[in-house]
Parts: sequence; C-alpha cells; structure tokens
Amino acid sequence: MQGLSFETARGTVHAWQCDHMGHANLRAYGEFFEQALWHVFHRIGITPSVLRGETIRMAGVQQSINYRKELLPGDLVLVKSQLIEFRERSLKMRHEMQHVETGEVCATCELTAVCIDAKTRKPREFPPEISSKAKEIL
Repeated sequence: MQGLSFETARGTVHAWQCDHMGHANLRAYGEFFEQALWHVFHRIGITPSVLRGETIRMAGVQQSINYRKELLPGDLVLVKSQLIEFRERSLKMRHEMQHVETGEVCATCELTAVCIDAKTRKPREFPPEISSKAKEIL
C-alpha cells in the first residue's frame, strides 16, 4: 500500500557540497533526504514539539539510497516523498529527488523508522492520533 506523493524538500547544490570530482557528495544527497524525512513526519503528526515531549521518539533503522544521476554545483533539486508502509511500531517512506531543470530522477531513498518510547527507549506503538493521520495518507 503506497500513499500520495508530496513535495518535502527543495534546494540548490552548492560547490562546498561537492567531492573532488565536482559532483554532489553523498552527504549532500543525505541532507536533502533528511529535510524530506522531517516533512513526512510532520504530515502525520510527528512534529518537533511531539518529539520534544515525554511520549515518543523516532529511530531510523534502515536506509537505502539509489544514486541515478550526478548533480553539479548550481543544480536545483526537489524531493517528493510518500509514506509506503505504516505498521504498529514502524513506518517506511520513499523519497525521490528530481533535477528541477530536466525533471530527471537523480536519486531515490527508502527509509524505515521505528517509534520509541521516550522513557524506556524501547519500541512502542504509535499514538492513535499519529496512526490515524498516517492511515489517511496511505
């Protein structure tokens, strides 16, 4: 079951983000995908204030990135994301990074995260309000 895709990040590749060959480095891709992750969380109610509260935390447990096109300084990118799986204690999201000028897919990322109890630091069920929002966008 896969959810609706929505924009979660947009930016520019800067020269300081490039490797010795002049291409965006692995960290640059990771930074765009990290920004996207927080927007997916927010969309289902896992906001910064929720994570600073006393109930839940989130822990990334698996990430897979597929690099498909090199990015150069000055390239504009946008990331679209979708929630592709939601379970009792975990979720999986997919990000697709596109080159704004050409529309080409530059990279994809799948990330699995687990809901953690803020006090015990052990996996726990998502709160009902988060489960409800997540199921709405699937």
